[in-house]
Amino acid sequence: MAVVVLKTFVARKTACCVVLLCLILAPTISYAQGAQSFGEWFERSLGSSAVPELVKQYGGVYIVPIQERLWLDEVFQRLVEVTERKELDYNLTVLDSPEYNAFALPGGYLFVTRGLLKAIAQDEAKLAAVLGHEIAHVEKKHGINAVLRQMGLTVLVEVGMLWLDVIPADLLRVASTTLLQLLHLGWGREAEYEADAVGQSLAVRAGFDGIGAVALLDDLLEADSFDLPMKVFRTHPDTKDRRYRVEERLTSFWSIPQFVPAAQLKEILIESRNYDQNRRSDPNNRFFVAKGLSSGLEVYDAQSEQRMLWLEDIKVKDFAWSPTGQYLALVVEQSSLTELWFVDRYGHVVQKLQPDVKYGRIVALSWSPRGEMLALQCSDGVEDQIMVTYVHTEVYLPVSGPLGGKEPIWLDEGLYFLRGEDWYHTSAPPTKPVVVPNPVPLVLQRQRILSPTVIREGDTIRLTRPSLVLP
Repeated sequence: MAVVVLKTFVARKTACCVVLLCLILAPTISYAQGAQSFGEWFERSLGSSAVPELVKQYGGVYIVPIQERLWLDEVFQRLVEVTERKELDYNLTVLDSPEYNAFALPGGYLFVTRGLLKAIAQDEAKLAAVLGHEIAHVEKKHGINAVLRQMGLTVLVEVGMLWLDVIPADLLRVASTTLLQLLHLGWGREAEYEADAVGQSLAVRAGFDGIGAVALLDDLLEADSFDLPMKVFRTHPDTKDRRYRVEERLTSFWSIPQFVPAAQLKEILIESRNYDQNRRSDPNNRFFVAKGLSSGLEVYDAQSEQRMLWLEDIKVKDFAWSPTGQYLALVVEQSSLTELWFVDRYGHVVQKLQPDVKYGRIVALSWSPRGEMLALQCSDGVEDQIMVTYVHTEVYLPVSGPLGGKEPIWLDEGLYFLRGEDWYHTSAPPTKPVVVPNPVPLVLQRQRILSPTVIREGDTIRLTRPSLVLP
């Protein structure tokens, strides 16, 4: 009889364990009020319970200057608006730590350090990449799922021992401790890959350039090489592999090349001729590149009214001034290879890029209207394709499709190229810059009044150093 009673007791305890786990894991089970599911409540409670300790570990809350705070909030809110989990109330806290890091806790609690904000230096694409990555962890429930996996057996044991006398505060305390331990280890390789992909898509949908994720991982690679304290995105997967994946994904955001009807062709060709004429002239109207030579560039300086030779002994195949006039892009022939060089306004080389040999030789180039990207015609001797590269981040995006293309022309409405006898058009996803007006009104500053002290010493009058007082 005692054995039967014992078996019944164990069965009842096991049933209770199953019920509790189902409540935690099933997002469809709601409170009587129907406001939110038990799973959502537990997720939010778990995240909030870990907030005080995390804030304490990283030096407390940092009060961001008003202008930077408005910029930060604008990027953050644009990302939140395109999230899928509308039931969450996302919030963002800046931690007073010089470390370069960012975190996300279950329930929508996001954190960045002041050190990270300083390192990003108002680069909204990088900031969107950081916040998008962390939001993705919340969107996909990586944190809560990691905790439940880690504590699954522990919860079963505790519930089995206490039956229905589990105290939520105790459960949250243990879960919170586990969460903070796992947070610094990362949520796992696949979770990080997923957060990279989802975060990059969030950033693009919110109107930010997806290149930010690539540039941020480049920063991390540089930090690794110089042993700098940059820990954002520093999790289990190999950083080079993650960079390759986010770079490869950039092409998917471009529009599929579309055939250009004959009715639009005349206008495009007129614009292209204007582009070809203007590419030789510095937009600031000082320098004019007469021609490329086998031994450099012949440049006319309108200010000194002299002809000069830039880059002696360098064979230049093609060139074009950037729309801002900051750079002159050159296609330079080096032995059997071609390189992309960027020269400043005075003929000094500031950057050299060499595409992978699998892309072939660079034949022609065209600047984007804002000067942040270049379209390159690359040829391997069999077929031509249009590649896009960024000026400050070395990536190469094949945007012309499997059928290739040549003669790139980048106009305001997008990138045009020739395929056979027909023209095609493709474009990058639109971006929207963050514009934050100055919210602090200029006020009349109070003038200080000089109030010297007069001291008589016999026949002498001495003035003390004046004190500065406000009226």
